[in-house]
Amino acid sequence: MKPLNQKIFGASGSVRRPVIFMIIALIISGIVAPSFLTGRNINALLVSSSFLVVITIGEALVIMTGMIDLGVESVLASGGMLVAFLSVLKHVPSGEAIPLTLVGGLVVGLVAGLLVTKGRIPSFIVTLGTYWGFKGIALLFHGGNYISPNSGAFSFSGLAGYFLGIPTLVIIMVVLVAAAQILLSYTPIGTWVKSVGSNEMSAKTVGLNINAIKIAMFMVSGLLAAFAGILMAAWQGSMYPTTGAGYSLQAIAAVILGGIPFTGGRGTIVGAALGALIIGLISDIIVLLGLPSLYEYIFVAVILIIAGLQARAAASGVVK
Repeated sequence: MKPLNQKIFGASGSVRRPVIFMIIALIISGIVAPSFLTGRNINALLVSSSFLVVITIGEALVIMTGMIDLGVESVLASGGMLVAFLSVLKHVPSGEAIPLTLVGGLVVGLVAGLLVTKGRIPSFIVTLGTYWGFKGIALLFHGGNYISPNSGAFSFSGLAGYFLGIPTLVIIMVVLVAAAQILLSYTPIGTWVKSVGSNEMSAKTVGLNINAIKIAMFMVSGLLAAFAGILMAAWQGSMYPTTGAGYSLQAIAAVILGGIPFTGGRGTIVGAALGALIIGLISDIIVLLGLPSLYEYIFVAVILIIAGLQARAAASGVVK
């Protein structure tokens, strides 16, 4: 017979936990700030959270293999600066600037993956290096200054427009979450990723190319981080080298809130995306209540501890 904790929240890695957390958060938010539940505010929340959701997808896939990527926020910032630099200062058409930026993200992920697998350097150390290194690269693009079009908007600003009355950023976010979840749940690649995180030695025994899978996940993470930078530049109408500060830790927090254990091997992309939305929701409520932004860190820390305790109980079968 299942423990009470598992009956309510589901087994470790279940999407049920982030869904319950989200429902509780929505109820509390509606009570403490009635204006939160307006269509306009929900729309703004989804748009502003879309960037974090996009990089959280990549972070979730990396963590699912038992690795970690601390560099996503710096790749986001440098990716956004690169596409702005190419578009504004070098007058490169967006049809070329965007693919070049995405390829840059892939290359960053490839190098990180190779250093982790072939160089046998812990992913924490490697991606801490990309975190600091690409912070510097973002600052180098325009001497530490922001980049903005001389007149009007970026040529790729349509990425932050509307389609049939729905924000394009929200559509992109939903499509990416759905595609990643389908990949994880219904393709052999998803099974391989979970197998590597669950038991690397067993996965190697059955013939899986462990290194190739890890490298591929780092490449996906780099690609999505660079894409998030492009989306951020389109949304802001300008790009700052410090854009996305704190996103790496927020993405990791979102993955944990979403029910994916830090050791990897199980969980869902939908859960991780809900975790990112919960963090965005907390930030939104703090703004609506007029509280100092520092409260966001405190609230996220409390929720993370609660989620960690619940996940520990679910994994061990202990009733909490």
